[in-house]
Amino acid sequence: MKYLRIKKADYVGNLTVMLTFNDGAVVTINFGSWIISHPHPQHNRYLNEKEFKKFYIDDMGNIAWGRNRNLYFPIDELRIGKLSS
Repeated sequence: MKYLRIKKADYVGNLTVMLTFNDGAVVTINFGSWIISHPHPQHNRYLNEKEFKKFYIDDMGNIAWGRNRNLYFPIDELRIGKLSS
């Protein structure tokens, strides 16, 4: 395995996503608490479940939101399940 990537991302409710990585790890993360604690006009819209559920796995194997990846997180943080402050 050359690079760590997300293979699959499943919405499980309450702004929480279960991520499956190419190394076999499965991590469930609540992104809502991070968005609430880091208010920003670009990110606040993802507190709306309908908008939040529009996430995708980008060409680098990371979860992202928005046409221009206006919300995404470092893959190593996602892998350990802890988003930085």
